[in-house]
This record gives sequence, structure tokens and C-alpha cells, in this order.
Amino acid sequence: MSQAAAKAPTVATTVRAMRRAGAAAEPVPAATVAEWANALMGQLYGMQKAVRYECRPLHTTEPWLEAQEGDVLQARKRGLEVRALYLHPPVGRADHRWPPDSNGDGHCLDCGETEWLAGPDCRPHAPLRDHRSSMPFRITWMLEPLEKLQHLTKHMNPLDRAKWRNETTYLIDRIKDHEKGSQP
Repeated sequence: MSQAAAKAPTVATTVRAMRRAGAAAEPVPAATVAEWANALMGQLYGMQKAVRYECRPLHTTEPWLEAQEGDVLQARKRGLEVRALYLHPPVGRADHRWPPDSNGDGHCLDCGETEWLAGPDCRPHAPLRDHRSSMPFRITWMLEPLEKLQHLTKHMNPLDRAKWRNETTYLIDRIKDHEKGSQP
């Protein structure tokens, strides 16, 4: 092992050493466990610096606002809840649009986030694609079996006959409406 690896162990070398100790099934000294913890915490979290800080009053649902340096340093004295953001915000930052008279209980008109939980940027979800249009199946193929099923209901008892006729009639009508393009 080189000097550089001994001075600053990586996450991989630390995990490898932990696995070897676990495979040996022997007690591990507390000093070794402390070294592992320091190495993992230093490598995983030590190099990160917060991009920006946001704050809001404690125990409230007010929106997060960008924090000043004094807000971060004296958060407890000022009664603030502070959070650190480690990822850069998207370049095109958009503000949320709330419905009028929402009083903190509304949902954003663009992204659908609740007002009391929303972050600083509005990021609308991509529209869901209708996967039925790309399926190698046509819904009209179900018309003939449904019509046969509707015809065979005459051999059922009266309760089942009524139930299955109603269901098949409903499905047949919906399929025909869908095929015409007049979905309700």
C-alpha cells in the first residue's frame, strides 16, 4: 500500500477493509471503526459545499426563502429552520403560479406541487405519453368476442345474464365511441 493511500483512504478501500473484517468474524477494535467512520464521512460528505442556504420560521409551512449569512449563523436565536442545497438549481428558474385565494393550501398551476411543500423552482412534469397508441393491438379486435359473450348470456341465470349483458353492452359502446374518436 502506498503512502498516499494510507494517508487518505478512499471509500472503496474502506469498504474493502470492512468486508474483510466481517468475513474474518472477529471483533474489530474501536479505533479501527472510528478510522472507517472518519474516512467514509470525509470522502462522502467532506468535500461538498452548499450551493445556497434557504430558511423559514420554525414549525411553519411558509415557503423557503434564500437565507442571508446572518440567518445561517444565528438560526436558533432567530427561530429559523435552515436547509442547505448542494445541487445547482436549473438555469431557467421559474416561479410557481398559485391559484387566486389559495391561502397556502393550493397547488401550483404548472407543476402541481402543494404550496406549503413546494421548493423555490417550478419544474412541470413531462406530459405522460399514451402508450396505447404504440401498442401492436387494436381495441376493435375485442368487439367480436364481446358480441359473442353477449349472445351467450341467454344460457345464464337471470342475475348473471343482466350483469354480463350490461357490462358487454357498455364495453361495446365504449369501443365504438373510441373508434369514432368521440371519447367522453
